Amino acid sequence: MRLTVHSVFLVKIVVAACLISGFFIPIIHAQEGKPPFFPDARYASEIPTPAEVIGFLHGDRPARYDEAVRYFKTLAERSPRVLMFESGSTHENRTLYYLIISSGENIGRIENIKKNLSYLSDPRTLSSEDTARDIIKTSPIVVWMMYSVHGDELSGVDASLQLAYHLAAGTDSTTVGLLDKVIVGIDPMENPDGRERFLAQMKVWNGVMSSTDGQSIQHTGVWPWGRTNHYLFDMNRDWFILSQPESRARVKTLLEWNPQVVVDAHEMGMYDTYFFNPPREPINPHINKTIRDWWRVFAAEQSQAFDRYGWSYYTREWADDWYPGYGESWPYFTGAVGILYEQAQTDGSQVKRPDGTMLTFREAVHHQFISSLANITTAARNSTALLGDYYSSKKEAVSPPSKGEIRAYYIDPGVNPSRARRLVERLLIQGIEVDTAQENFQLKNCMSFRDSLPVTKTLPKGTYIINLSQPLRPLINAILEFDPRMSTAFLRTEREHLEKGKGTQMYEVSAWSMLLAYDVDACVSPEAPPGNTARLKGMPEPEGSVDNPAPAFGFLIDFRDDCAVDALIQLFNRGYTVRSAEKPFRAGGRSFSRGSLLVRLNENPRSVSGEMQAIARSAHVSVYGVDTALSEDGPDLGGNEFRLLTEPRIALLAGPDIDMSHFGALWYLLDYEMKCPHTVIDNNYFDNFDLRKYNVLILPSAGGSPETYKKILGEQDMKKVREWVNNGGTLIGIGAAASFLADSTTAFSNVRLYRQVLKDIDSYREAVLWEEKAGLSVIDSLAVWEGKEPAKTREKDKEKEKNGKPELTADELSDRDAKQRLYMPRGAILRADVNGEHWLGFGAGAQVPAIVYTSYAFLSKNPVETAARFGDSAHLRLSGLLWPEARARWEKTAYVTREASDKGQIILFAGDPDFRSYFYGTARIFLNSILLGPGFGTERMVEW
Repeated sequence: MRLTVHSVFLVKIVVAACLISGFFIPIIHAQEGKPPFFPDARYASEIPTPAEVIGFLHGDRPARYDEAVRYFKTLAERSPRVLMFESGSTHENRTLYYLIISSGENIGRIENIKKNLSYLSDPRTLSSEDTARDIIKTSPIVVWMMYSVHGDELSGVDASLQLAYHLAAGTDSTTVGLLDKVIVGIDPMENPDGRERFLAQMKVWNGVMSSTDGQSIQHTGVWPWGRTNHYLFDMNRDWFILSQPESRARVKTLLEWNPQVVVDAHEMGMYDTYFFNPPREPINPHINKTIRDWWRVFAAEQSQAFDRYGWSYYTREWADDWYPGYGESWPYFTGAVGILYEQAQTDGSQVKRPDGTMLTFREAVHHQFISSLANITTAARNSTALLGDYYSSKKEAVSPPSKGEIRAYYIDPGVNPSRARRLVERLLIQGIEVDTAQENFQLKNCMSFRDSLPVTKTLPKGTYIINLSQPLRPLINAILEFDPRMSTAFLRTEREHLEKGKGTQMYEVSAWSMLLAYDVDACVSPEAPPGNTARLKGMPEPEGSVDNPAPAFGFLIDFRDDCAVDALIQLFNRGYTVRSAEKPFRAGGRSFSRGSLLVRLNENPRSVSGEMQAIARSAHVSVYGVDTALSEDGPDLGGNEFRLLTEPRIALLAGPDIDMSHFGALWYLLDYEMKCPHTVIDNNYFDNFDLRKYNVLILPSAGGSPETYKKILGEQDMKKVREWVNNGGTLIGIGAAASFLADSTTAFSNVRLYRQVLKDIDSYREAVLWEEKAGLSVIDSLAVWEGKEPAKTREKDKEKEKNGKPELTADELSDRDAKQRLYMPRGAILRADVNGEHWLGFGAGAQVPAIVYTSYAFLSKNPVETAARFGDSAHLRLSGLLWPEARARWEKTAYVTREASDKGQIILFAGDPDFRSYFYGTARIFLNSILLGPGFGTERMVEW
């Protein structure tokens, strides 16, 4: 049955009349020239359609946030099958909602169902196997449907409206029977901030004539695009990182409802068709085999649903499931069958495709709706088996690991307890059980990412212990494991692809361990955890304190803990004068590290003593008052080895060519996490800005090559930046921006790109050897007093001459380097050795794990100061895929450099130091660059 536009209008009038009278009629809804969303469906007239509430035919255009929310609230009010809940809010204060839809009977006993499923999710809470079997036999399954985590992937949200209507209003026996067996959770709009940003752009660029050309700005939008949330985070990478409030709300909700099936609906390129699971290799080894089996079951029935319409689709082709932080991936490790959808996008209108066909927005919505309903139907048909497999996976998780397997992860709070605390908070949000040791204990066969062999360690009271005999064991291993390994079969095909010039098959980073990213002192062991532990029920609010609040000389704050950085920013924000120690020292009976902060009373107003308590509480830091400038060891507090710091005045570059995710992480760090004043400046108007207002300029990564920044900054702007640096500015280049600054054609920096100095590689290697020898020389008195060359040195030189090889030509060197670059690190975590004496390394420790995803390697030598350098080939890789060619190329190259430029300085980072807002080891070096840099590395700029 098809209705004309005029008929639809008449139907609305009839429906309204029926609603007023309370009369019920079954109705089939359709649109002119278009198939109904579900053939032969029958709907209760008292439940309004989306069109009747939002005011336009469903699928004609994308629904806005307020329109969608209005419809869902209407359903919750009108249908006894629907419950609506709030789960959180976004950065822009939009409330996040979700729906629960099931039969009236299930809704009436929903709390009892939740409780029973919680028992299955933790077999330790069950009294017997008979109880488990009864729950599996009598409980409905929970299927969780999530839509449009990327704000510019529009069709999912509108499909969720149609799905909610279909389930809430359907009167046919199929729908009614389905709801008896399934509780459907609908997260209709995972990223409302991004969606509203993109729809606003579409409204601005829409005209009388809607363009079907995918290259039209009406389809592409403008920077920053709607894919991301407010702080420009790709939240489909944030599921275990949990940096964003939307992610934390979703995880909390899933843990409350314990679903057995989770679907995450996306969009992809407009000229594609439709993708769904199974994925292809590499597949994370911690995904249960039964989940892989279910992929095939769901795919078979999903394909049948699409075949009914003759729609095109495919599986496996490009999407892997190696990274555990996707919307469909994180649930795997809670025991759920995760399924990914990717629909060709239309950007809310229509697109003309290369084959001449037209793909409309309504068609995209229809595809997503049919796909959703197909998966829910499969789950209903197999509810008992799915619940049984879910329970079995949980039983396996809580059982003791086999002999020789890892029994637990251990995190020593060490000298940076605030960072360990931050990590544990993220684990607790994900439902992971964490214990604390109540006394010191010895642990045998202990391995960390820094150890090459098992060792015995004594761990202190307060050590965090994550015992693996718990329901979320797969999740714990998936997000904490130091070094997951890909299958040899995948490595073979990946290598073949690279050698044949087909590019990588890797869709994501190859490494991500939270323990490495946070750079905490962590280890694992196959030994049983200690018995004297206590379960953490939550993290108590940390306390700051001031010891000796009325000192005669000043205040000290040790710089090893990250909370000292918070304290420094607060001191700057309140206008106080702060100094930082160049060397370690001992004062007031305590030892203090390099970088420790000194606030002298004679350099500050009297208010500093009164406000120090508030700063200590807010930053959760320990402050120590001292009555004398005389140190017990190391430099005295009144001397010149306490460097006067300069408050940073920061400019952060943004704009269309800047990498959105890299920029977003830096913006979020400065603005949201650190509350550090800064200015975001648009590179489109760079030539109009007066740089004298700033003493720090941050260039985020952009486009992956130096050419992008050459386009962003023309000759005049480059000259402007040079003059600003030479007058005392601190210029910080990250990733591709660092490549631009080191490029020989721009020559901002004395750092050089590996590929551009191939003939001079030996001189850089020699410089590294000299750098490493500094302070380690063995004194040969014969050579000093008698002038005789040591015999070993002469023998080495002769051997070198004997084994000398003919030099390669420049073309041969270039060809070899190009081949090596094919095997570049793609999101591998490498060891960077930190120069602890350099102010950039203060508080960072001797080594930091750094994530690297680039073909650009950097070489440095005197006069460049290398604050962090990648390790040697044998100790370079900490986690992830790193081919031998990449080991050879990246060993001993520079990760962080600093060099003077007249009165100013240039600081380069080879990779993103705050990658996805959880690589806190390298982020600490970045914060040093902006907070310590103007004081340690430049001549003071005159304030504008």
